[in-house]
Amino acid sequence: MAKRDKKPNPIDPPKDIGAALFLELMMQMLAFFILLTSMAVIVEEKRLAALGSLAGTFSPLEKGANLAQGKGPAMPARDIIEGSRAPKRTAKELTEVSKALGVDGMNAIPLGEDKVRVRLPERIAFASGHVDLSPESKPLMDKLAAIFSRPEVIEIRIEGHTDDKPMNSSLYPSNWELSAARAMSVFHALSKRGVANTRMIVAGMGDKHPIPNHPDLSRRVEITLKFRPVTANPENKSGVRLSGGDRAAVAPPKRGF
Repeated sequence: MAKRDKKPNPIDPPKDIGAALFLELMMQMLAFFILLTSMAVIVEEKRLAALGSLAGTFSPLEKGANLAQGKGPAMPARDIIEGSRAPKRTAKELTEVSKALGVDGMNAIPLGEDKVRVRLPERIAFASGHVDLSPESKPLMDKLAAIFSRPEVIEIRIEGHTDDKPMNSSLYPSNWELSAARAMSVFHALSKRGVANTRMIVAGMGDKHPIPNHPDLSRRVEITLKFRPVTANPENKSGVRLSGGDRAAVAPPKRGF
């Protein structure tokens, strides 16, 4: 009876031991690289760049603005705003504008970290008892509109004020109407020069907020600028310093703007 050929035992080691060791080594190296890949952490700068790109894409600012790279209006320009000092810088610029135009009496005062008040006495913008802006005030309105249109200014409150002298006019039966009409004149002047209507609030305050012992200053228009908040600390919550050194990022606008 013929002998059957013996089948190879599947558990028998291969004859080429070197090839088996090489294959096992390659498998171990492959597993090692897969482990490294799974544990890899994205470089922090690339992560910030990606977040900045998303912020520019989904914000109402210019498409493609990148916070991490400091490109586009998502980052405040250094000649306009830096950190939390925007009110002081803007107040100084407004004061320089008034001096350059020879406007005597206009005051620009920073109020805290996010507001500036601009005071326009009657003699600067109006004739006594009138609500139309004087021709001499138009160059000033041009300069104010250029500053008020900047992206870091998110609210402009325009208030008309009068003294306590009674108003006798068929058009403006009281100081309330007169103060409101003057505030509206400033509103229209700024609007015609490109300031967004949605940023501006108009109010007639009448004679309820006089300046004691200064009736000439009581007849005025006050403009309060509110600035978009910025981060005072250049480090984010994770403690990682953003690219650009001590540059601060503009906080996202609140809903409604």
